[in-house]
Amino acid sequence: MNIYYGQYEFPIGKIFISATDAGLFNLALGQHDLALNFANLSLKSEFTFIEDPDRFEDLLVDLAGYFAGLPTDFNYPLDLRGASPFERSIWEKARQIPYGQVRSYKWMAAQIHNPNASKAVGRALGMNPLPIVIPCHRVIMHDMSLGGFSAGAGWKEKLLMQERGELRIL
Repeated sequence: MNIYYGQYEFPIGKIFISATDAGLFNLALGQHDLALNFANLSLKSEFTFIEDPDRFEDLLVDLAGYFAGLPTDFNYPLDLRGASPFERSIWEKARQIPYGQVRSYKWMAAQIHNPNASKAVGRALGMNPLPIVIPCHRVIMHDMSLGGFSAGAGWKEKLLMQERGELRIL
């Protein structure tokens, strides 16, 4: 199977994007080592990597708008192969959180009718292969602390500040 990829520099940092013919596959924030990205993706399956930066033109326009402070819906086909039904349900709930708003892990657990699943929700969000597109950064701790994020707490804080209008990347 082919994975098409590109690495892009945004004022907020580097973003590695990949897709299959089925849809967006991975978005890695702050990754500088392409070999590491390929190794991480190869753990999921056997792929042939094809550099195709022009493939993501529409997404790059949407990301630029997002980083300029515009609420953006990333309505792209997604390739979520390997994800469990539980992870998919959590990611779908995260996609429903409006731009500029946050929800707690506890709230997310209640939404799936399992109020004791806050930690499982956190683990599922940590496995999100498409941060920003699936806005897991909008899920925080019940006490308003940030909680975890796959790209690190610094990225989560920047994304939340961006959406609140407190951070403007020019």
